[in-house]
Amino acid sequence: MKNKTNILLVDDDEIYLYLMEKSIQKLTADLVVNSFTDGAQAIEFITEQTQKGLELPEVILLDINMPFLDGWGFLAEFKKLKPKLESHINIYMISSSSREEDMKRASSFEELTGYMVKPLKEHELTEIFKKAYNDNW
Repeated sequence: MKNKTNILLVDDDEIYLYLMEKSIQKLTADLVVNSFTDGAQAIEFITEQTQKGLELPEVILLDINMPFLDGWGFLAEFKKLKPKLESHINIYMISSSSREEDMKRASSFEELTGYMVKPLKEHELTEIFKKAYNDNW
């Protein structure tokens, strides 16, 4: 990758956020990681970035269960924002839930690029980045 690019982590578990940031830093120095503990903060960030004409994240790793605005609520709000976005954002729902109903519900959101169960392994994170950055990884 030539330029630093943004990635968004949205999860209410601050220890998980810390570990994910460390895992990403271990893989590459080419990503700027922004973390939020609920979906409302992340939607606000994307809205502000869009209004100011600033770079949007290319990848969002999103948890389901969070206070205030959970992963499902984030996706509903993101759907409203999507027409205003100039670039595609790869959103992966990363959850501790392997329940079939959650996976089925996730598949109904065209905004989602994928659904993965925590904890992510290093090779899974690498695959996400390879897909998002067109093997320019």
